[in-house]
Amino acid sequence: MRSFVERVQVQGRADLIGEFIHADFRNHTAGPTQSPDRDGVRTLTEALHAAFSDLQVELLHCIGEGDLVSTHKMFRGRHTGEWFGVPASGNPVEFAVMDLVRYRDGLMFEHWAVVDALTLLRQTGMLE
Repeated sequence: MRSFVERVQVQGRADLIGEFIHADFRNHTAGPTQSPDRDGVRTLTEALHAAFSDLQVELLHCIGEGDLVSTHKMFRGRHTGEWFGVPASGNPVEFAVMDLVRYRDGLMFEHWAVVDALTLLRQTGMLE
């Protein structure tokens, strides 16, 4: 999980998705415009890096038990590109994400997330 966060989420290495995510992966909390498979993870990774320059992901907590890993992360960056229809605001952003991932065969197989989307929408200027 730590390697996925660093290499894919922080570095934006969407080309490494297959090394971390099972071919039958299912994201149970995919957004309305995101596919629930590993292509959706690729699309989201690329969109994050296109929309938020200097993207950093701080891994605050990472806890594993059996085939489950839970993370609590803080994403930070500057909104310098379009984010799913929201034009660049230039504003700094900081939002929390909590993930629960089930592994199979050493790869991410299922995913659930809670994202502080309200804070992100306010910081990008979408909501006042």
